[in-house]
Parts: sequence; structure tokens; C-alpha cells
Amino acid sequence: MPSPRTALIATLLGAAANLGLVGTALAQDRDDAPVVRHVIVIGVDAMSPDGIRHADTPVIDEMMAKGTSTMNARGVLPTSSSANWASILTGAGPEQHGVTSNDWRVGEFNFPAMVTGSGNFYPSIFQLLTEQHPEWEVGSIYDWDGFGNLYDHRFVDFDANRPGHAETTAQAVDYIKAKRPNFLMMHLDQPDHEGHTYGHGTPEYYASVASADAEIGMIRQAVIDAGIADETVIIVTADHGGVGKGHGGDSLAELEIPWIAAGAGVAEGRTLTLPVNTYDTPATAAFLLGLDIPYAWIGRPVRPVLASEEMPAQTYHLSSAYAAPVISPLAQGNDPAGGLFTDGPAELTIANPNPIGEVRFTLDGSNPAATSPLYQGPVTIEQTTVVRTALFVDGAQASAPTTAYFRVLEPSAEPRGLSWKAYLLPEQPVRLPNFDGLEPAVSGVTHEVSLAGLDLPRDQSVAVTFDGFIDIPTTGKYDFYLASDDGSKLYIDGRTVVDNDGDHGVVMAAGSAEMEAGRHAFRAEWFNGGGGAWVGAWFQGPGIVRQFIDPNLLTPR
Repeated sequence: MPSPRTALIATLLGAAANLGLVGTALAQDRDDAPVVRHVIVIGVDAMSPDGIRHADTPVIDEMMAKGTSTMNARGVLPTSSSANWASILTGAGPEQHGVTSNDWRVGEFNFPAMVTGSGNFYPSIFQLLTEQHPEWEVGSIYDWDGFGNLYDHRFVDFDANRPGHAETTAQAVDYIKAKRPNFLMMHLDQPDHEGHTYGHGTPEYYASVASADAEIGMIRQAVIDAGIADETVIIVTADHGGVGKGHGGDSLAELEIPWIAAGAGVAEGRTLTLPVNTYDTPATAAFLLGLDIPYAWIGRPVRPVLASEEMPAQTYHLSSAYAAPVISPLAQGNDPAGGLFTDGPAELTIANPNPIGEVRFTLDGSNPAATSPLYQGPVTIEQTTVVRTALFVDGAQASAPTTAYFRVLEPSAEPRGLSWKAYLLPEQPVRLPNFDGLEPAVSGVTHEVSLAGLDLPRDQSVAVTFDGFIDIPTTGKYDFYLASDDGSKLYIDGRTVVDNDGDHGVVMAAGSAEMEAGRHAFRAEWFNGGGGAWVGAWFQGPGIVRQFIDPNLLTPR
């Protein structure tokens, strides 16, 4: 019995023959000859640039030394796995291919793909290969089963979902040696699993990146053993990074990904200083294999991977070409730099991780400029303050800004904070419960809408309410923001102001309220179904830049 791809090729050839297109559309003579005969894309789920910098990765380090790379490539928003893997396959973003969450299934979507290749799927790299080179061997081997929801499997000769990264790698090694595929898309999942379980930046997470590095080494060795190393390019990349135990938000730590190419014809030791996006990956593979890239793809080939290609002249430069200054106290997971200080002033220190430049900063929440104060040593912070800092080189801003939120509790005869209660929920809830009639498992008083310091009865299937009053200093319009993993809501005087409910990673929602000066009832609700857990609340208003809600304005019930 013929394989699905063989049958599909026969159908395509038959249709093309009826239209008089054989020899043109499906087997035309190409203007651009293939640069190589084999491309292998290894996608490592949630492998961040931070993971590569801090883990033991001798294979990746060697690929970067002998190849072309950037640690400043970007995925797409939302920073969920399916949205980004679909972009790696289709050369387009979610607004084109339509995959916006891990719940996406073909035929079940919020909006259809802008163009359709086959079966309501956006045209993938697999479809291009089948239509333009039906004689080539094409494979897809993946660890996470959700990857298989994103493409038409009829365009793949060898299609395998294996349970676990070791089994996935072993299958890929055997396949490369046996079939010498012209194109292989490979997915490894372990860093994502460890990130969700232990947190990004933990020893367990870095160990998983080191494990992925060893498996990439096995794939490289299989290419050598198959006798195709002299005509193969391997691209190593990821779908997203992470913060704390999750991803899905819009932070740079979640959005920025590594992108590394090594092999035949690739420039040695070249660092890419141009923008690279995840949807450029299939366009680059198509370019290396001499394929026609469809107009529907917005991705463009990263041509300077080749030693024969010059780096393009650039008018504009990467915002993250230089590392941003590091503010201490450091950010911890989703908690930004700065922190809550209940026993007196805080000390601000700023480090420049770059060998050049100078650090300038502000203490009023404004963006730093060349005329802002020059950082020359520790600064005492005596009241709630928003700090922003950036690197300046030759008088011009050369890095993205860094922000820290210092909340300093001032002496007061009145009690400060919010009353909190924690509730046990049925397994894996997906929305906030109706708290009426629920009995709290534990309770206490905390200084802000945060999980820090709360003695929760468990990490998952749990909810917390925060109740008290907020003292509004000036009459006017106030904007409130809730960021959470999973869902949350904020009420002022019994009215819903922010609705961020649902099962999701750390995302932020906002709402506004016209408020009179004085005391107002304040309530926040949060729940976690599973995985990462975090919540934080910001506000801004007349004379107040956006910041964590000042704990000096909160009193418990």
C-alpha cells in the first residue's frame, strides 16, 4: 500500500498534468540551485538564550563557533508552543496561520488561515517540499504530541511522535542513518517540562538544556555516520523562553530565542546582528534547498548564514545588541527587580554587563536619557519608587531599558495590607470559582496582591482572595492592571474593573475607573489550576506613573 505522501504526490501530479503544469509548477527548472541537499531543523521547546548561557552546552558552543548564530532571535505572540511551532512550519505569524493557542485544531479556530494550502492548514514547509520536490525524503519526529496538530501529515514521508526526548532522539538517529532525509523537522520537549515543573533559571532547567545539547550532538553524529555532513545544514532553535514556571506572556525572556546554523557553506563564527524571527526558519531552509518561497509567507531567508553572503547594511540596530543593565535586588521569576521593603529603606545597585558604555537612570518612572543621572554607586531608596535604567554608548541609548519597582512601607499607626484567604478547589479548574459558600483553608494579612510570603495549602487547584481598602489620593481616572497565571479579577467598590480570568500563562489585563479621593473597597481574586503560579497588581493615575499598587495605600478589612 502506498504511503499517504506517495498517494498525495500522485494526486498532485495528476492535477498538474490536467492543467498542463507538469514540468513547471511541480518539477520546474529552478533559477536558484540548492545550496545543500539536506536541512535538519532541531527545535528545543523552551530553550532560552539564558539556558544556553548558563548550562553546559559544548555541542551548541561548537556550533556557534563554527557556524552562524544569534541569541536575540524572536518568536511570535502569544508565546505559547503551538503558535510558535506553527510559525516555524509555515513561515508566517498567528495572524496569518491562525494558530493562537495550544487548543487549536484544524477546523476548530477563532478565524481561518489567511490562505490555505491543504485541508484548512496554512501552507507548510512540508507542502512546499512535496510540491516542488516530490522525489525527496521528508521527515517529522516530535516529542510533544501537540506538534502533530499543526500540519497536514500527508506531506511527510516519515512521521513519528515518540514519548520522551531520549526516544525521540533515538528515532531521529535511526531515521537519518537509514533514509538520509532531505528535510527533517525534529522537536525535543524536555526544557519546557522542567521549566514548568521547577522553573526557568533553576539547576533542573539548566540540566535539561545540557541534556538537549547532548542529544543535538547525537543528531550531528548521525549526520556524519550517514555520510551527508558535507551537504547538510543543521538549524537549532526554540519556540519560546520562559519566566518562573510558565510562558505565554509578552516579556523579552519569553519572546527571545536562540537561532544557530552550522554545516556546509555556513559562515564560521558569525554573529547575526540583524533581526531574525522564528518564521524566518522555514524560509531559510527553503532558501538553502533551492525552493520557491510562496508569497503568502512573511518569513524571509536569513541569507548571511552562508559564508558567500555579506551582512546587509543596516540603518537600525537591535535593541538587545547590548545587554541591559542589571538592577539589584534582582528579578526573581515573574517578580521584577526591586521588591517590597517593610523594615526601612532599600538600596539600589546597578551593574553594567557590557565591557563598554555608561549606565544612566531615573527615579520617577521616566525613560532614561543621555542627560539622566549617571550611575556611580549604590542609591538609597526611602519611598516607593519606579527605577528605570539603560546603557548609553557615545551618548546614545544602546540597550533596552530595565525597570525595577521598589515598594517601601512607611511607618504608620494604622494597619497596612490586605486580608487574604486561600481555598482548595476541585482538580484542574479553568476559571475562578464562586467563592460564596466556600470555606477558606488558611488566611492571614499580606502587604500587596502577591503570592510572596503566603503559606498556601498547595500549589495547584487553589484560589486566593485579597480584601481591604485602597486610599485614593486624588480624584480622577485610575487605570488598574492584573497580571496572573492562571486567572484573576479585580473589584473596586464591588464593581469589576479588571477581568483576567481563565486558564493561561502570565498575561496582563487592564481596566479603568473614575474615582473620588478617599477610601474605596478593594478586592482581588486569583486561582491556579496547574503549572506556574503568579499574580501582581499595578495602577496609575493623576500624578502616579504605572507601578505596583503602593502598599502604603492599602488597609485590611
